[in-house]
Amino acid sequence: MTTDAANALRMWIDFDGTLVEPNVAIILVEEFARDGKRVAHEIDEELHSGKITLREAWERQVALLPGDRMEEMAQWSVRNTPFRSGADDLLRLLHRHKVPTAIVSGGLDFYITPILKHAGIDLPVYSDVLTLVPPDGLALSHPYGHATCRLCGICKAQTVREQAVDGRRSVFAGDGSTDKFAAEVADIVFARRRLKNYCEQSGIPHYPFEDFGPVTEQVRRWLEDGEPLPKPRRLGLAASPCPISRERYAAA
Repeated sequence: MTTDAANALRMWIDFDGTLVEPNVAIILVEEFARDGKRVAHEIDEELHSGKITLREAWERQVALLPGDRMEEMAQWSVRNTPFRSGADDLLRLLHRHKVPTAIVSGGLDFYITPILKHAGIDLPVYSDVLTLVPPDGLALSHPYGHATCRLCGICKAQTVREQAVDGRRSVFAGDGSTDKFAAEVADIVFARRRLKNYCEQSGIPHYPFEDFGPVTEQVRRWLEDGEPLPKPRRLGLAASPCPISRERYAAA
């Protein structure tokens, strides 16, 4: 069954800290890098306090990971990454109504893909990419990065807006300060933790959540009960450091 609301929506879900409970990048550094617990949290705090960019955080984290244990790290991630409560219900609902859904993540493909595959989840993934450079080096690339901006690895704002060409309204669910630019340009936002705080401070309308129960229930009301979608809002922020956000605001 496909409803009018289903034809009007496109869902984007952040991975680390949103679809799954932990920040997998952090726990990999904790587990596999020398003095990992201290270093991982130092990098995370510097990132979220704005002292370093997401690209800089990844460069520092990747430099700590052992390239000769890449497969071991991927399988460790599969065994030690629980999904957020209610994630399966939300994904089933979206699948049943044929709502286009994708993962948009500042994380890395080498652990995201096997975690999803092990759970039987077949969704497009937009993320940064880590590859092994023989004999045991690691190379980080940003296939979805912005052409000139270097704040982020993947440009979530650009990815979300580029897929809006079919007229569907973008729905974004995220948890961290690295999700804020996607939240600035998404039509509808579900937010938890740092992203919730940012939306409150920036005046971005959003639906707060902890587990996915409230998200699923709200989406179900749109898809099955005929509840109207929120009225369109002016997207982007004029003072955002994100060029996509500023461009979207200026175009409104």
